[in-house]
Amino acid sequence: ETSADMGVVVKRFGSCDYFIADGPSGYYVLEWFGGYDPDEGDTIFGEINSYGMKDVLYNSSREGRVWVEDFLESASAAFEEIEDHC
Repeated sequence: ETSADMGVVVKRFGSCDYFIADGPSGYYVLEWFGGYDPDEGDTIFGEINSYGMKDVLYNSSREGRVWVEDFLESASAAFEEIEDHC
């Protein structure tokens, strides 16, 4: 069973497509795959608490698509993962 999580985009990394969101399932490591390009402070809503390609909604109105690389991460683990990709 999948359910949607609401998170907040907490960190972008320049031109890198990966970003970090914080929410009820810890820190999420997400890769941008189209649609709205989020800024820090934006909300993200979708089934980001499971791996794979997900359609999400930013700020309750802007559609986007992300690849969920990881979730349930600590902040330090999420940043380490970003370093591997960016």
